[in-house]
Amino acid sequence: MVAGLLEQVGIAAQVRGDLLQGAVGELPAAGLASVWVDNDDESRAREVVADYEQQQQAEELTSSRSREPSASWPGAFGRGLILGMVVGVLLGLLVGSARAAGSPVMLVGTVAHIPGLANPDLSGPFIDLLQAMDDALPVVSLQIRVAPFVRSIHDASTGRADFHLPMIRNPSLDLPSLPWRYVERPMGKVCMVLYSAREAPLTAAQASRGAEQGALRVATLSANLDLFALPLEGITELRQGLGLVARGRLDGFIGAQEETDSMLRASGLKNIHRSLFHCYDDVLIVPKGAAGDRTAALLEEALDALEAQGRLAPLHGRVHQPYQDWQPY
Repeated sequence: MVAGLLEQVGIAAQVRGDLLQGAVGELPAAGLASVWVDNDDESRAREVVADYEQQQQAEELTSSRSREPSASWPGAFGRGLILGMVVGVLLGLLVGSARAAGSPVMLVGTVAHIPGLANPDLSGPFIDLLQAMDDALPVVSLQIRVAPFVRSIHDASTGRADFHLPMIRNPSLDLPSLPWRYVERPMGKVCMVLYSAREAPLTAAQASRGAEQGALRVATLSANLDLFALPLEGITELRQGLGLVARGRLDGFIGAQEETDSMLRASGLKNIHRSLFHCYDDVLIVPKGAAGDRTAALLEEALDALEAQGRLAPLHGRVHQPYQDWQPY
């Protein structure tokens, strides 16, 4: 009914389920379904619906005054309740028919800004991977935006976005305490590298034990602090972390191989030693709750479709490779 009302005034509308709670353009109807319009039409759509509701209330009031008291039941509240139930049922049926007809489900995804891998102009291998997922599953339409790492995670944790990437899955973490949940299906693997001084090289075991005992100062990016079950220090930039190790201010720095190696090569530092810390699943995250569960199922379906087409490994391989054993000196 609401979608038809909007279409009568020239506003394109679609009836959908509740996969995107709180998204721009959503007009809730009876709590069972939602009507979606383009962002540019949102204000006009709300005005049309508000005008319709006021007109209905005025007609209801006029009608009730013209009746005898004995004939006034169920009254405005009763008839509104019945109408709402009927509209809810009809919209519920329309949701199923729209999904069956292949109407795409729009998902808003935030990607952490990683120079060269995910750029603000929507270029880079991570963006290419998401666009391929979008193509592989016609029932999904992905809206992608790039944001600073911490903000991107925050938006996915609070439901301002439907998912975030990238994220490493550390099996040592206390999952119930996290404000988000992992998408079970990984995109691939990401290797975290330990960068230490050439004169005092560290292994992963030595760095972990020294950090736990307070004997060594080991750091990672601040956005990654919650991903390690270790008392690490937070660093804002990769260049800063490598520089502190080179100057002896840190005993070790843990960073993702491709991003940190790129910065290491650009810096020209020769007094840093590389060693493998650990390789983790490279995954997406979604908000906790029913809506996040449904989003995760769609994302996993897209990843499965890409793998079936033989495209997932090559696309993710442009982002992360197996550990490369080399030294800058």
